[in-house]
Amino acid sequence: MKSSFQLGKIMGIPIGINYSWFAIFLLITVALAQYFFPEFYPGWSTPAYWIAGLFSSLLFFASLIVHELAHSFVAVRRGIEVKSITLFIFGGAARISREAASPGTELFMALAGPLSSVALAGLFALIWLLGENTSEPVAATGFYLFLTNLALAVFNMLPGLPLDGGRVLRSIIWWRGGNYRRATRVATFTGQALGGLLVMGGVVVAILVYWFNGLWLAFLGGFIYLAAWASQRQGMLRNGVQGLTARDLMKGDCQEVPAKMSLETLDNEYLLPGGHHCVLVGGKDGLAGVITPRDLKLVPKRRWSTTPVAEIMVPVERIGVVYPDDDGLTVVERMGEKGADVLLVMSADTVVGVIERDHLQVMSRARWESGA
Repeated sequence: MKSSFQLGKIMGIPIGINYSWFAIFLLITVALAQYFFPEFYPGWSTPAYWIAGLFSSLLFFASLIVHELAHSFVAVRRGIEVKSITLFIFGGAARISREAASPGTELFMALAGPLSSVALAGLFALIWLLGENTSEPVAATGFYLFLTNLALAVFNMLPGLPLDGGRVLRSIIWWRGGNYRRATRVATFTGQALGGLLVMGGVVVAILVYWFNGLWLAFLGGFIYLAAWASQRQGMLRNGVQGLTARDLMKGDCQEVPAKMSLETLDNEYLLPGGHHCVLVGGKDGLAGVITPRDLKLVPKRRWSTTPVAEIMVPVERIGVVYPDDDGLTVVERMGEKGADVLLVMSADTVVGVIERDHLQVMSRARWESGA
C-alpha cells in the first residue's frame, strides 16, 4: 500500500501528500481555530475561526511547497533532476536523482528554500498590515503565515543536516577544505547534536509546561537525529565509490536459472557450490529478474523446497542498468532512481555482473572509516 498519493504537478515535478500530513493538518487547523485566533482576535463567530483556521493551514502547506520548489528550481538549473516533492507530517521533502556535485551547487540549493520562506514572510506581513483596516480575518491569516514562514526560514537555517543550514555548513567546509567526507562528518554531527537537544528540550517542556508541545518537540528532534544519520550514510556511500567504476563494484560470473526453480535447488546447485552472487532469472521473453543471496535469506528455510525463485526475485522492470566504465557516482544515482537494491551491469546486450546495495554500503563504510 502506498504511503502517499499524487496531488498534481508543478514545473513538471509530481507533488505528493503523505497520509501522515492529514494528522498535522487537522492538528494545526484545530489549534488555530480554538486557541491561536481567539487569543489574538477575540470576538469572532465560531464559523469565522474555523474558516480562518482552515485557510491558514492550507496556505501554510502551500508555503512548504513553495519552499521545496525553490530548492527544486535551483537543482534543475544545475542539471539535477527532481523526481518528486512530498508533504508529510514534519514538512516537505524533494527527492532528487543525485546529490550536488560541487559545494557551490549545494550552497545555492540549500539557500533557495529559506530565502523563499523569507520572501513569503514579507508578502504575508504586507497582507497582515493592509488587512488591519479592511478585513480582520485576512489580517489574522497574514499574521499567522508571516510568523510561520519566518520561523520556517530560521529553523531550517540551523547548522545541522538534514536541515538547509546543515547543507550550507557542509558546502562551506567542503569548499574551504576540499574534503566532502570531513564536511559531511561535521554537518551530520551537528544535526545529531541538534536532534538530541530537541528531544531533551521536549521532555523538559512536556514535564514543566505542556505535554503536547513537549511531545511534538521531542518527535521533531528524533526525526532530525535519524535524518542526520541517514545523511551520513548517503555521504558515506558517495565517498566510498569515488574513483571507482561499475566494473570495480560489480559481482560477475553470472548464471541464469529458470523461473520455476525452487530456492532449495538454487542454493544447493548454484549458490553454495559455485559461490555465485550474480543469478539471473530467465523467462519466456528473456530476462525476468535477478535474485541475490540476500533475497534468499528473507524466506524461511522450511519454505525453500516449495518456493520458486520467481516469487522472490527482483523484477527486471525495477532494476536499473549501468555499464562497466560508468563511474561510482553514476552507480549510486542510478540505484537511487530505481529504488531497488540491485543494478545490472551491461556490456552491449549481455549482463556481465550485478551491483548490490548491501555490498556498496559495506565497502563504503570500510573506506569511510579508513579515511580513503
